[in-house]
This record gives sequence, structure tokens and C-alpha cells, in this order.
Amino acid sequence: MGGITITRPVIVKIKVTEEYKKNVAGEIQEAISRVDMQIRHIEFQARRLLAELEKKNPQGITAAKQHLEKERSAKLEARQRLLDKLKQTANMSIGEEIVHGQVESIVELKVGDHWSSLFNVEVVIEDGRVIEIRQGGGGYEGG
Repeated sequence: MGGITITRPVIVKIKVTEEYKKNVAGEIQEAISRVDMQIRHIEFQARRLLAELEKKNPQGITAAKQHLEKERSAKLEARQRLLDKLKQTANMSIGEEIVHGQVESIVELKVGDHWSSLFNVEVVIEDGRVIEIRQGGGGYEGG
């Protein structure tokens, strides 16, 4: 057998730039605004539902309050996680490389290939452009 074709993981890294930090911070701010709106909606629903339950089903008020408070707490926790992420973004150093995700590539595997060189693959992206592909500990610059 001459060789086989296999898939391998490729780590995708982002090189932090001012533009990247600005874009990520903007996305997080938008997400915080959406969560704030969801919290306000839950609070509005709670007032309306509790007023309705007082008239129609007073014994259901406690369960409804617990459910709504659980929803509200979950949203507040999500908001706090976003705020923490925003702080982390602000603390990123320009030039720092952060793992963005993982994709797969196809590679031809032949007898005699060095296993580790086939699987240590990274792609580095800066402002939307691939700037480097590293394989097996080495790398070569794109341009």
C-alpha cells in the first residue's frame, strides 16, 4: 500500500490587533445589550403575570415567582460572563496569539512519514488574512 488519505485537526489562532480587540469588544457589547433587553422583558412579564395570578390563581404565585427569578438569574449570570469576557478582551496584548477554533484538513499519509509533523498544524490569522501556517513545529510565512 502506497499511502492513505486521512483528516487531521488544524488549530486556528488569531493574532490580536487593535482592530480585532475593537471588533470583539463591539460584539460583546451587542450581546450584553441583548441580554439586558431580555432581562427587562422577563421583569415586565413577571409584573404582568403576577398581577394576573393574584386575580385568577393566587396559590400559583410562589411557583411563578421562583420560575421567573430562575430565568432572571440565568440571564444575570450570562451578562456577568459577558462582562468578564469584555475585561479579558481589554487585557489582550497586541501580537498575542489566541486559539480561535479548530478545523480539519486532508493529508496524504505514507510509510516513513513523521507522525508528529503531520498533526502539529496551526494556521495563524491576522485581521482576516492567513499570515502563517505552522506544521510540525516549523512554519512558513504567507504573503
